[in-house]
Amino acid sequence: MGQVNSGVKERLRKLYGFMVETRGHSVMTTVRIACNKAIYIFGRAAGRDSQAGLVHAEWYWARHPFSLRRKVLWSSALKAWFVPEDESAIECMLHMPKYEPIDWVDPREGECFLDGGGYVGWYTIQASRAVRSSGRVVVLEPDAVNRNQLERNVALNELDNVHILPLAIWSHSGNVGWRHAEEPVWHQVTEQGKDRQRAVSIDELVCDLELPRLDWIKLDIEGAEVNALLGASKTLRDYGPKLFIEIHETTAAVKRILFDAGYRVVRECYDQPPDRHGWILAQRP
Repeated sequence: MGQVNSGVKERLRKLYGFMVETRGHSVMTTVRIACNKAIYIFGRAAGRDSQAGLVHAEWYWARHPFSLRRKVLWSSALKAWFVPEDESAIECMLHMPKYEPIDWVDPREGECFLDGGGYVGWYTIQASRAVRSSGRVVVLEPDAVNRNQLERNVALNELDNVHILPLAIWSHSGNVGWRHAEEPVWHQVTEQGKDRQRAVSIDELVCDLELPRLDWIKLDIEGAEVNALLGASKTLRDYGPKLFIEIHETTAAVKRILFDAGYRVVRECYDQPPDRHGWILAQRP
């Protein structure tokens, strides 16, 4: 009986968490969210599968029957407001702790944080609050749609220590190839891209902004992390920032660069084994 009760309590706990993970800035948006979730729950009970394809699934709760795009929503996980342009942004802002080791990133008050590949702002908001008014967050987001969401999310949460730049990160500054992916979170710099984006090296960025310190570099740039690190050699030598890097089949090359720069990997995990996709936390001894 005790095990049965524990199972029921766990299901109720998950259901409660599901229902309160977000709300709307307006009453009408909150009503739409509640309606969507109620229909989703009844659909699941009736045997409808909403998991295949996640945000593309017909019965993904954030899109059926009411669209939540361009509505002001609350993320209980981040404790922040955001305005999504698509369901991928909703998934990111509500459920990032399920996908990434966000607790590895722990900047302190007064530090300077470089967010490479800001997307819609999870780590930007997290870092901005942590470094407070005496610190600084510099964010690079080259995609116009993502950057627009990022800017709105920063403004919604009244963060005044964030500097957003419309640039990609690469080994050198200049125009680089750009490929639009199926999901906005997967857009990437690539030498074969038909479109073009303006890019900057981290070394040149630090010089141009005249940063007196740089304590953290976070990179989520869809495979360009090797080139980004190649363009950061002086910064790594002079500033020694902690590095939080999302890996995209680049583990060996990234580790080689880090080793040559005097860094050691202190934590790593992969969701596509053995080491195709995951995250590395590195720092100098």
